[in-house]
Amino acid sequence: MTRQKLASDIGSGLAGWFQLQLVQGLGELAGEDSARFVAAQVVNAQGRFAPATSQLPPNWGSTKKRVDIAIKGRNSGEGWYGAVEIKWPGSSFDPHQVRLQIVQDAMRLAFISTGNLNAHLLVVGGSTSAIQKLFDTTHPDAPDRESRRIAFNQLLQRQPPNVKGRLTAARREAQFLGAGGRIPDTVLGGFDGQLKCQLLSADYSTIAGTRQGAVFVWQCNRTRGTATEA
Repeated sequence: MTRQKLASDIGSGLAGWFQLQLVQGLGELAGEDSARFVAAQVVNAQGRFAPATSQLPPNWGSTKKRVDIAIKGRNSGEGWYGAVEIKWPGSSFDPHQVRLQIVQDAMRLAFISTGNLNAHLLVVGGSTSAIQKLFDTTHPDAPDRESRRIAFNQLLQRQPPNVKGRLTAARREAQFLGAGGRIPDTVLGGFDGQLKCQLLSADYSTIAGTRQGAVFVWQCNRTRGTATEA
């Protein structure tokens, strides 16, 4: 099992699930809760892991903050192999706010201590129209929204596979103020390094030859500090 294969299995599994929802006329009912359940099923099916939802990362102390899915070993002493955060915007949402929430998820993943696979997987999926609204719809009359959208796309690049997106501390502070707000202060510290996201998987829900949905999976990491800001 590799991190790449796990990401591909989660992405293709969710894309297939959403395609089934669509042909059953249930696409509008698909959301983060059901996507989280399906992703956990895929992780569990690998046979090597024991997924658990809404979990406290092992290095986050006693905070009430949780992550969507912990990828744990089947034996109690194995620790965490990784973690998964999922965003699945529906038909009606504010892309400006959802972009911030997704970057917050990427930050959270980068600050979770794991071993073995070190899979810090950010999953973003939804209908084709939702993905277009999130990534591609410009804001010609709202410079602050457009600046955030551009920075968002620089971090979460969607092609080609394995491309690495980056967000410096200065850009993160300017476009995503509060990006570290969902991480305990004792863990975040004075972090001023880069946030890095590498695309591992891009999968699509297709009906009658037309793309109706998409699922992207990125690996999220970070640099140590300002020495890599350039």
